Amino acid sequence: MSMFMSMLYKQTEKALMALTFAMVVAACGEKDVYQGTDNSGNGTETPVVKVANTFDFATTQKVNLTVDYSAFKTYGPVFFGVYAQNPIVQPENSPEEMLDEAVAPLFEDYTDANGKFKATIELPAYAKHLYVVTGNFFVGLTAVEALVQNGTATAVAEKRTVAATRGVTRAQGPGESTDDISRFPWLSYIVDSNGKSTGELINKEWKNWLGTWNSASGYPDYMLDKSTASAGLVFTDAEMEGLYATVGTAFTSSKIMNDEYVSAPDLLLEKASEVTFTLLGGSTCWNSTLGYYYYFDNEKPATPQDMNVIMLFPNTQDRQWAKGNQVGNDYGGNIGVHRGDVVQLKYYPNIANNDRSGETTIFPQGIRIGFVLKTQSWAMQGGNEYGIPKWNERNKKYNVWATSTDGLSVCRPIGNQGAYTNPEGKSRAAKFGYKSATGDVYTIISFEDAMNDQDFDDLIFALKPLNVFAPLPEIENRKSTSCGVYAFEDLWPSKGDYDLNDAIIDFKHMKEFNTSSRVIKESFLLTTYQNYVELSSGLALTLNTKVTPSTIVMKKQAPGATVAETVTFTKDGDVYYLTSDIKGELGTTYILELTYSNGLNSTDQLASIQPFIYRSESDGKTWEVHVPFEAPTAKMNISYFGKDDDCSDVSKNLYYVREGNYPFAFFLNGANISVFQNTILKRENESRKISDLFPGFLEWSTSKGATNADWYIQ
Repeated sequence: MSMFMSMLYKQTEKALMALTFAMVVAACGEKDVYQGTDNSGNGTETPVVKVANTFDFATTQKVNLTVDYSAFKTYGPVFFGVYAQNPIVQPENSPEEMLDEAVAPLFEDYTDANGKFKATIELPAYAKHLYVVTGNFFVGLTAVEALVQNGTATAVAEKRTVAATRGVTRAQGPGESTDDISRFPWLSYIVDSNGKSTGELINKEWKNWLGTWNSASGYPDYMLDKSTASAGLVFTDAEMEGLYATVGTAFTSSKIMNDEYVSAPDLLLEKASEVTFTLLGGSTCWNSTLGYYYYFDNEKPATPQDMNVIMLFPNTQDRQWAKGNQVGNDYGGNIGVHRGDVVQLKYYPNIANNDRSGETTIFPQGIRIGFVLKTQSWAMQGGNEYGIPKWNERNKKYNVWATSTDGLSVCRPIGNQGAYTNPEGKSRAAKFGYKSATGDVYTIISFEDAMNDQDFDDLIFALKPLNVFAPLPEIENRKSTSCGVYAFEDLWPSKGDYDLNDAIIDFKHMKEFNTSSRVIKESFLLTTYQNYVELSSGLALTLNTKVTPSTIVMKKQAPGATVAETVTFTKDGDVYYLTSDIKGELGTTYILELTYSNGLNSTDQLASIQPFIYRSESDGKTWEVHVPFEAPTAKMNISYFGKDDDCSDVSKNLYYVREGNYPFAFFLNGANISVFQNTILKRENESRKISDLFPGFLEWSTSKGATNADWYIQ
């Protein structure tokens, strides 16, 4: 070959290679890696330098969060949630705000016993304007806004007491002692749209046998003198603190009460005993009337007319209910009772015959005690010559007869007032037990006066003596769930299509708190999804713990199953291999449950996991794909790193990175799998880059997370 021909050949070869390079770059559609050589004409070959994208594609931020409810007397820890949008709404035609449970919290926890919380927590990177929300009984349904600035957010709830109202003045003014039950006609009869009796009897007239009450406020003259009462009938200060702490942790404003408590039967005395009633408080603007009744099981009332009700509190308003940060705004109602007030109940064996003979403070063994709350019966606007407020439009609308016994509650609409309905007459009272550290069992009852928020915190009281009533369902532990989605490309280290749907993992982290607000259980749940793949990959995770769990239980729940079965995953140190074939077990949920006998002291002690996909190789090594910058396991075949589309550098502990604007995998904090059901999980969207389906992705990626951080939830 002549020198001329040789030079021509080399120039042609270089031109062809340049053309090939241009075609590859054009086909990539982004600044992708080209694994090739540079022929400089000097007989050497220089590899093309791949520059890793330093963006970690993280959707999580660490926030130093401070929460402070110390302006309120909370009697213990306050449960709160952190939201990216305000979950408190006021439904149309509703007098009160409610918690929209369709809006999920990003984080939930308890404060300390003084109502304060300070810790570094993880939140989605898009969460910059926070709403710190509590429904604590003593704080009220409250949202405090906080901005994340320089990694810090502070939420301090301020207490504002509303000025005294006309109703309060009237309550403190002159009144007379009365036991004239006839002044409560609405207790016995349905009224028409004009507030007049229809003559239709709801129940027999209540008994006034406990004593008299103040005609202006309704405050009873028969409150028990706690200084002289038998010790077993009155709660000590320490016991009251424990009860209030339990109320604070057990009740959440606008959170639906567990039906197990509501459907529980009325209190059953397992031994003959005296019985006292102690008011713990109410969370309502309504001024209602409370009575009690009793029966043996073979004499259970079939209708309200069969009940023999004894007046307990003519007016249940304690004027301490909290609406947002306004304490004391009672819509002009009277103060009819104070928290901690005690009434001793009496038993009348011949009450069915309207006969008071045989009156005693001892209730017989085997009898059940029930309670009835007549809503809005101590009305709020105006009044008659006796100081009794007159019936008004609000009373007509919410004409509710709420009982603790299933089948006896009544809600009668008047005209077209839009009153709440309860056609089955279901119980409107929750009954549950609270076991103290000493093992004593306390009995607590709570009422829902209307039927809008179903939180059953409108009137709460406790009974004494201890350990005389049949067991009731114990207050359940509070649970909290945070969520996210993992997405993986299974062609790594080769260039893929970056549709990020080869393995989709729905992630949930559940925490369970005991009544002392300590985390006693953590659960990690991973559910598998994918679009379409030819390769088979497995799913594994690395478990990271700060405190050694008492137990670790492994479970697996098949698609469509309602119960998870206990299994044993293959384990290597802290690495759990959940399945070797995601494609063969799509829709399966893999669970790790960690329990702590002593509970965790703080958020910093929570465990974490690092899910990844893998394939086993014949030499005991594995092929693995993790989220960017996450180190592989010790079994990883490191020869894959730096090949093809990968820019990892083992010597620098730099893993699973590449040059372009698309990752091999990522975790979307705060996302729910529903976000992807109509996008990357649709079969027709297979091989479409994620940026085609989420237009904000590339702006987020190229800005290294500075903008469009919420691209996946819009």
